[in-house]
Amino acid sequence: MSDRMRPAGVRASGWRVLPRPVWALTLIALMVTACAVPAPRSGDPSAPLSTGQSEGEGPMIVAPPPEAAPPAVTPAPSAATLTLAAQSEQSRAAGDLRLAGLQLERALRIAPRDPELWYQMARIRLEQGDPGQAERLAERSLQLGARDRVLALANWRLIARAREALGDAEGALRAREAIAQLESALG
Repeated sequence: MSDRMRPAGVRASGWRVLPRPVWALTLIALMVTACAVPAPRSGDPSAPLSTGQSEGEGPMIVAPPPEAAPPAVTPAPSAATLTLAAQSEQSRAAGDLRLAGLQLERALRIAPRDPELWYQMARIRLEQGDPGQAERLAERSLQLGARDRVLALANWRLIARAREALGDAEGALRAREAIAQLESALG
């Protein structure tokens, strides 16, 4: 078939060529479909998925209750993260906060669930004059190390200082109340 006789959008091989917006929409649809998470199954692995709805209705995914979630386990730090944290502390003591932050960033790429590393990074950011970032990092440390009351106390103290630096007197007061509660719980 000659080029003049072929319909628009059809190649010589016979395949149709889709316009760019159609390709983009198709790609987005495939990506969304690939990211779908199936509903959790009951205790029996051979049991069908429970939708919680009657026949004819679409499926409804029900999240398990919060108490059913497994507890967060912080793995033991690796030798590499311990070395990087020690190097960061040496850099901080020498006054090189930029290098200290870079070393902690490397450690966090290795162990992103280590609450102590997040606390150390928050402390560096506060010393660098970025109290907003320091507060966010300390809150992340609190989330990951919820059971470590000593670390939680250090985080709340850092959060109070960061909020004071931001001019958030009410937030600093709430942080001081959390500090008082933790201090009384620690004895």
